[in-house]
Amino acid sequence: MKATFIFDTVLVEEDNNFYGMTLNYDFFKSRYLPLFDSMDISTRVESRDRAKGNTAGYKIVNGENVTVRPIRSYTDIPDAVRNRKEIVSELVKVIKDSDKIIVRMPSVLGIFATEICKKYKKDYLVELVACPWDGYTNHTNPIGKILAPIMYFSTKKVVYNAPNVLYVTKEFLQRRYPTKGNECGCSDVIINNLDANLLSDRLDKVKSIDEKKITLATVANVGMKYKGHQYVFEAIRKLKDKGICIEYHLIGNGDNSRLKKIVKKLGLENNVIFRGSLPHSEVFIELRNIDIYVQPSLQEGLPRSVVEAMSLGCPVIGSNVGGIPELINQDMIFKKKNSNQLANIIENITKEKLIIEAKNNFEKAKEFEDKRLKKIRSAFYSSF
Repeated sequence: MKATFIFDTVLVEEDNNFYGMTLNYDFFKSRYLPLFDSMDISTRVESRDRAKGNTAGYKIVNGENVTVRPIRSYTDIPDAVRNRKEIVSELVKVIKDSDKIIVRMPSVLGIFATEICKKYKKDYLVELVACPWDGYTNHTNPIGKILAPIMYFSTKKVVYNAPNVLYVTKEFLQRRYPTKGNECGCSDVIINNLDANLLSDRLDKVKSIDEKKITLATVANVGMKYKGHQYVFEAIRKLKDKGICIEYHLIGNGDNSRLKKIVKKLGLENNVIFRGSLPHSEVFIELRNIDIYVQPSLQEGLPRSVVEAMSLGCPVIGSNVGGIPELINQDMIFKKKNSNQLANIIENITKEKLIIEAKNNFEKAKEFEDKRLKKIRSAFYSSF
């Protein structure tokens, strides 16, 4: 049985191979190939020489029983209107050639795909991983704000009418985008066997922290405005004026030119370090070396990077969006865009508080161990 996975991202194409960050061959092999004989992957692509940002950490997507079938008529947001017929035509060919369709949303391609599935009576399942309203209203492209209400209501309609919906949150996305079909709440994070030694190492690290010199990190695409990095910059500026030194590591792909301008304007060149894209294994090493993980997003589903940091016993501060409040304690949450509140949380942090957060986060991360989530996910996918 063949399944097709349709989503909106941009894979890098080079020498007839395709490369991506989180959604790569290892992901598809472990997540879907135990359930299906083969997979087709359909999304946008761009050549390596035109790729924006650092793609060094990208991993191959295609491989044994996984084939990438790119949608070449769709390269940017305006194409959804001007090239609609061509996009639909490409999707029809892919969908008709498959037994089961998995549509990851929010996604322009996903909206088109679900209509095609209905027309050709194909079984399909929607994976809802984020809120399009929050995402598009905070998009770096001005056209995104125009598309926000269209994507919001289109996604709401698609999800409501979908026969099967997997949400990555327990409550947030379910409330905003309810469905009349079968539903399941299950994160798409991959956390393997948690090692108690990781928590022990974290507690030892906390004991040696200088509360006037703190290292933070965020793992997210630096070219996406809605990831909220600039509000951490603003908080760092406020803390620096009070004699608190912050070193902030930004790990992730994307065009960092906008953020670098903000860093220069705030005089934080010595405080902010752009690490670029790193292999996943190296990200875990970096997270073990920081003091606090920060997720300042303006929109999220249930962020994998937060759960991954928690699995290392890392204290986490996050904005009040998406599924973040489902993960961490209320007193570690700040209102999105509120750099004053973020600065206040950091300023008043103590070693005792960090120890409490480390223990709580490590325990919470156990809910997301891969062997547990696989059972939930496999049972749901096997039913459609």
